Amino acid sequence: MSRKPRGSQAARLRIGLAGPASAFSLFLSSPASAQLSGSIGLDSDYRLRGYSLTDDHAAVSAQLNYDLPGGLYANVAGVAVLRDDPRVLGVIVGAGYAKRLSPKLSLDVGVLRSQIRASRAYRPGFDYTELYAGGYFGPVMGRLSYSPDYRQAGQATLYSEIEAGFEPRQNWHVSGHLGLLTYLNSAGFYHGGDTHSDWRISAQRRFGRLELHSTLSGGGPSHYYGYRVHKKLALTVGTSFSF
Repeated sequence: MSRKPRGSQAARLRIGLAGPASAFSLFLSSPASAQLSGSIGLDSDYRLRGYSLTDDHAAVSAQLNYDLPGGLYANVAGVAVLRDDPRVLGVIVGAGYAKRLSPKLSLDVGVLRSQIRASRAYRPGFDYTELYAGGYFGPVMGRLSYSPDYRQAGQATLYSEIEAGFEPRQNWHVSGHLGLLTYLNSAGFYHGGDTHSDWRISAQRRFGRLELHSTLSGGGPSHYYGYRVHKKLALTVGTSFSF
């Protein structure tokens, strides 16, 4: 039996703090009544667009999603790093609207605010506002996201991404993701026109509400975000429980 995401699946793909994002079976549908759902996850590392938010340490995350009739949704997600001195890094909140135009075609627009501090002192965090618009055709998702203040005031960026997935067998899901972050103006370390890529390949296995997952990811160039050289290749594993 394949799992059919509800109307806020698009937002969960975007926030993605409850395990690796996936794009399998992306048929958006509006719930007949308001629905509340969530998940708790544990991962060996948590990476966003090729960058480790937890400085290559284990992470615990939680997420709540609220779907309204007609396609409106809202959600909040949080992440904490697990090490000798565990700390909560912050939250991401989002809201949007998803509309299914046909059995295979859906549209999604929304806004999110990220307030994620760095896992180590004196490093920049991920504080930014982002507007996004995307489309889903069968198992393929494409999306553009614009931020006027990506990690610092006045730094505008455009993030383009494409993702697809499939179910090779019951309770198994495999997905792939490609992303490109483009700096639209010069501010601080970055210059207008600079681009940074990221990619990931994920596999998930469900056991009822419990999921095990593994992700191979990378990005470039190696000075990704400029402030810290990161591993271009990373293999992470984790689990999540949905409710």
